[in-house]
Amino acid sequence: MEKPPFIFIGNHFASDFVNTRKNVKGIRTELLNNFESLVLWLQETDRLALLEGDPLSLSQLDQQKILNKILAIREKLENYMEEIINEKKLPDFILEDLNKQLLHYQSHLQINQELSVLKIVRKYSVNNLPGLFLDEIAHFMTSISPAKLKKCKNPACILYFYDNSKNQQRQWCSMDKCGNRIKVNNHYHRMKKIEQEAELH
Repeated sequence: MEKPPFIFIGNHFASDFVNTRKNVKGIRTELLNNFESLVLWLQETDRLALLEGDPLSLSQLDQQKILNKILAIREKLENYMEEIINEKKLPDFILEDLNKQLLHYQSHLQINQELSVLKIVRKYSVNNLPGLFLDEIAHFMTSISPAKLKKCKNPACILYFYDNSKNQQRQWCSMDKCGNRIKVNNHYHRMKKIEQEAELH
């Protein structure tokens, strides 16, 4: 199974989840393009162990149904984030909508023992996998400072992040990519303008 190019720049499960799609040369590109990719992503985020049973043992039809539900949750999450950024607060409808969705899924607590340390974890049956995503989003929404949720300043980028930097001045999904690209582009246009003005004198 080839490892998809997942992006982990969001500083939280929820913001990394919404970043499982990106712009590639202006085209919106899906990173969770099948159920196997979803399972790999859960493994990368250390959430696969919260599932009881093997998700890949489901029928192709059931896998596709669950994937479709999770992608629908992601679409709503993207809308939530747009609203929070625009309103600079957490709108009431988001909590109401999440509560309605959470009613459809079940989970249960289990006690795990790791290296003689007891730990309570929440477990999900494979069929209740969408509930894992909704729980994570609910925890995110009820713990964030709305002003710290941001979208990359590059207009061509669709990635989000939670800015937990010391001075909250982060503007880009990544300085190596979007940050430098915009700076180089701005520098080019500044130099071009200087050249044009020099030619007029």
